[in-house]
Amino acid sequence: MLLVLKGEGLLCRVESSSNLNLGYFLEIKDLEMDELIRKARLASCNPYAYLDGEGGFDAVLPAPESAAPLRVLRRVETLNPWAGLNGDGEFDYAASDEQPARPAQKASQPSAREPEDKRFARAFQLVEDMKAKLWKHRHELWPEGVPTDPVDLLDPEVALQMEGFSFDMADSLGEHSFGGKTIAVAGIIDRPSKSVRTSRQLPFNTRRFTVAHELGHALMHEGMRMHRDRPMDGSNQDGLRREWAEYEADKFATYFLMPEKLVRERFHQAFLCDQFVITEDTLFALDPGDKYKMRERIKTVRDLSKILAKVENYNGRHFYSLAKQFHVSVEAMAIRLEELELVVI
Repeated sequence: MLLVLKGEGLLCRVESSSNLNLGYFLEIKDLEMDELIRKARLASCNPYAYLDGEGGFDAVLPAPESAAPLRVLRRVETLNPWAGLNGDGEFDYAASDEQPARPAQKASQPSAREPEDKRFARAFQLVEDMKAKLWKHRHELWPEGVPTDPVDLLDPEVALQMEGFSFDMADSLGEHSFGGKTIAVAGIIDRPSKSVRTSRQLPFNTRRFTVAHELGHALMHEGMRMHRDRPMDGSNQDGLRREWAEYEADKFATYFLMPEKLVRERFHQAFLCDQFVITEDTLFALDPGDKYKMRERIKTVRDLSKILAKVENYNGRHFYSLAKQFHVSVEAMAIRLEELELVVI
């Protein structure tokens, strides 16, 4: 295993591992972060190694305060991207069995970039706070074993129950009028009784987004006593006009289910780039059999983003689609890729 420490000079440590085949020292003094991560990833022969708590690659650690030997981070030993957090749910990159955790960052310093649309800053910060709480109480919430995939920890049903809301599903929640249309009710939040119910008839991905949407209502909209929601998956394909609270709850669900850093890293793992640009090479990687037919299918950015959201083969490699990895609809994943400017044509 590889442990890299930043300091005035070079300090590296390599240990043998049954999981990772490392056998060289990596000089880091003048390397850029991306190059360092790339080399560490290649050294491990494992594209999922060195993940941080939000799914991002992490190979660089702060310098130790003493000369005491450090053990390799637990998350490197176990390939567990959620290891190495301190007791307050903050990601502690210096954590080891022989080193005390660093003080947690102040709440005013979010662990991810602020949203471009400042109108949704409240939803963004509440999601960051919720992620920290889920990690802090992980052993209580998952007594039979904490999930190792960060996506699985972002469970809106678990989060609702942690906030004191009961949750259950019903075969049917009846119908309601939305925008002049009669639509089956997908979810109900009853604040006085602190309960949330969803329809069992919904597809899993739609139900998951609906529950995250209701979680947003529970945390942000105290004046909402009893509220019924239509089916939603983050795409708003029906075009119905809605109140601001609905848009805000949708954004909360988007940030919660598809965190920016985690989406960016999974996107890079799948497509080997930070932004997908159509070229002869990328079209061939998408469809080696007929890249010209593939090009004809792509008329708009949405066309391309939907392809990337659902594709499961790229450059000869097979993987679960991004939509499946995050348990969301193809349309919702495509919109998220566009929001993060990961696709261009």
